[in-house]
Amino acid sequence: MRRRVRCSRLARSVVCQWWESQEFWAREVVWGPRLDRVVEATRGRCGGVAGWGDAQWRLLARDVVVFPEVVAVAAALVDARLVGQVGRQMKGLLRDRAGVEPFAKVLGERLDRPWLATVETAGAPGPLARWVAVTAREQRKPDGAPALRGFKGKWSVRAPHQPVEVGAGLLELAAGSSPADDGGPGEAAAEERSNRQPSGGPGWALRQREAELFADGVERARRHVERFGHLALAHTEKGMVDGFDLGRWLARRRAEAVSLTADQTAQLAQLDPWWNPPWPVGWQRFWHRVRRYAGEHGPVHGGDNLDGLPQGLQTWLRRQILQYEKLHPGQQGLLAELGLTAREVERFRTWPARRRHPGEALAAAQTYAARFGHLAVTGATVIDGIALDAWLSSARRRQRTTGRPTRLGTRLSALDPWWNPPWALSWQRMWWAVHHHLNGLPDGSQWWPDAPGREGAVAWLREQHARASLLPGQQQLVADLTPVAGDGPVWRPRISDQAWHTLADLLPSRPAGDRRYRSEREILEAIIHIARTGRTWPHIPEELGSFATCRITFKRWRADGTLTRICEASLPETDAPWQQQLTAYIDRPGP
Repeated sequence: MRRRVRCSRLARSVVCQWWESQEFWAREVVWGPRLDRVVEATRGRCGGVAGWGDAQWRLLARDVVVFPEVVAVAAALVDARLVGQVGRQMKGLLRDRAGVEPFAKVLGERLDRPWLATVETAGAPGPLARWVAVTAREQRKPDGAPALRGFKGKWSVRAPHQPVEVGAGLLELAAGSSPADDGGPGEAAAEERSNRQPSGGPGWALRQREAELFADGVERARRHVERFGHLALAHTEKGMVDGFDLGRWLARRRAEAVSLTADQTAQLAQLDPWWNPPWPVGWQRFWHRVRRYAGEHGPVHGGDNLDGLPQGLQTWLRRQILQYEKLHPGQQGLLAELGLTAREVERFRTWPARRRHPGEALAAAQTYAARFGHLAVTGATVIDGIALDAWLSSARRRQRTTGRPTRLGTRLSALDPWWNPPWALSWQRMWWAVHHHLNGLPDGSQWWPDAPGREGAVAWLREQHARASLLPGQQQLVADLTPVAGDGPVWRPRISDQAWHTLADLLPSRPAGDRRYRSEREILEAIIHIARTGRTWPHIPEELGSFATCRITFKRWRADGTLTRICEASLPETDAPWQQQLTAYIDRPGP
């Protein structure tokens, strides 16, 4: 701590803030016994002091009691590995006092106080929140950029955060400041320290200048509120008035909100309660636009499909309805002021004739892609009330008409790079089946209802490999899977010899005049092959001969019940798979 003087001052300020926090003492179990021992030992050696109560003894023993925690906090603040995580943890959280929570959780584990994050986020932002914010801001700067120093540096302790010293605190208590219920400093004295501006001393002139600039900014903000009713400004050069960029000034105040005094925060909150929302300022700015419209035309509700609203407001409100459960409770409360309560949101979602937001259809596409691993939707498919097949067809037409990838097309390509192929979707759907059979289903995916089996998929792949009319893209897709499929034969006998002894008695005798040279077993093998692979009759393997005789025999055996008897026969377990496939095949209409 002697080597890290500035760090020790900050660590002491952090711990002393906990000392004065009722939320901290409600959970603390170490400091109480330690404080009792120190006070008892001091009284025993020095005796009592006339007029002293618990408040005076707590203040006198404070630095002795909290010294181990001060050392632990200082060690954490200079821990390079821990500090390096601050920027990653704090991304997008700096506008909310809960932004210190990730770091406070780690710090609480070091101090054996896992509830520390709750205490840090319960009250007003303190010195630890300011240190985390400034540290994260420095880490986002380019390498080599100078660090903030002086009163803007991360090791500085602002006046509201400086702990009361023992001498000054005893004088305040002697002057009649009423102590708090827990024996700590009185609320009036704490408020006085929070708002006072010390005169003289290092940096006093700079603090005075900062106070003057803040007062000027508040005055300009007041004029803006009188004209527009809010402080949700964008920090752009277009917002400069009389050489003063109010939007950028407010953006800096939001970034340094943890460093503002209670009085400064109250001045801005009095002008606009949502001047520093825990969500993007752009959202707040759009909300004010809708509020002006609702003030002129009445509140919005979920029973009219948002008809009559300007297109931009319709799009924004539909997006809020789509993401309503993910919104901050404060955002939901602001939407309720417009009339869009949770009940109205549900009413809008269940209205049968409403127009669906594109985000809902995209969510349905994400659900389908996560379930089946592709977007080659060929039949009527409805997910959460969205006709996904029709919506994807419309998106494909739009992208082909545009001649370039659309923004929606880019997001769909992230789900399935071949969602919009220049060939038939049925071909692409079959390719995905082959891909999944050979490489395995992606995690969390499943087979779609009409997906072919592995044998049929491999047979299809070999047929595509032999075709010469494929487009270059199709040829490349087939070439990617052919090495994985291997070079083994597509067809192999499936009927075991033991099963054939049983099936031979179930087959009818040949019609008179039938002079074919092929056996019934070979014909039955061809029928089973078609049932297992799902291919058409002309694609019977060469080993099984011509397909015409097999197709005629299949129709006759299905009509006279021969195939039904074969499917119901008791056969060895090795023959059960083709029996099940044959049963499903003969039950299909018109194969």
